[in-house]
Amino acid sequence: MSEDISERRKYKRVSLELAVAVIVSDAGKVIKGTTVNLSASGMTVAIEGFIPLGRNLLISFKIQEGLVFENITAKILRTEDLEDHFNYGLEFLNLPREGAGKINALTDSISFIKRIKLFSVLSDAEALILKNVGKENGFPDGKTIFVEGEDGDAFYAVIKGKVRISKKSNIDAANEEVLALVREGEFFGEMALFDEGLRTANAVAHTDCELFTITVEQFNGLIKNNQLLAIKILLGFVRTLSKRLKAMNQEMVDLLFSEAALNEIK
Repeated sequence: MSEDISERRKYKRVSLELAVAVIVSDAGKVIKGTTVNLSASGMTVAIEGFIPLGRNLLISFKIQEGLVFENITAKILRTEDLEDHFNYGLEFLNLPREGAGKINALTDSISFIKRIKLFSVLSDAEALILKNVGKENGFPDGKTIFVEGEDGDAFYAVIKGKVRISKKSNIDAANEEVLALVREGEFFGEMALFDEGLRTANAVAHTDCELFTITVEQFNGLIKNNQLLAIKILLGFVRTLSKRLKAMNQEMVDLLFSEAALNEIK
């Protein structure tokens, strides 16, 4: 049974260009198309030729290695006549539940990658590439992620939860000085990607959290294999670090003026 519009809207839709083989049910001829967007309920596909509204199609497409769909029945729900092709809005009629789950997992992954501020400028296709480079890791509340003084070998972005960044207190070694709470959409440990030095602080899960991790080795591989995407990410790092430096400089200026004011009062 086909789903109504409100049911279809539950599924996230991502913009990906994928090759699609299309067979019109009563013609048997294979037509080549390209996806415009995709969700677990259907897709929009660009095709040069005209196909009447309401026709059923057999479609086959590959998202990535290990995620291939063949001979999925789809119904044309809408048609958009563009200058050199038609866009067809398709509804999947017999996509297996397992297949729908895999597409949902994919669209969710792309969505959470783009919720990270650093990666919000990426296209859905670039977010998918990055998702396949890194790895998701869960940390329970109180779990140490890394400690001050150890080798830095990875960058982390917070998908869910909070992470506490701290240093041992200079006054009491048994206590810690909290430097920051890193929240959903923020990142930490990025200097490990540029500097082979030691960690300068501790990172501990402040709540149960889920992190997206990219190791130095994985990032170097991204630079080698996808330079444009790597440059886009590097520019994001530069912009973020620049904002942090400006904020630190302003704090120092405010502190100096405060001390000067106190001296005048004395």
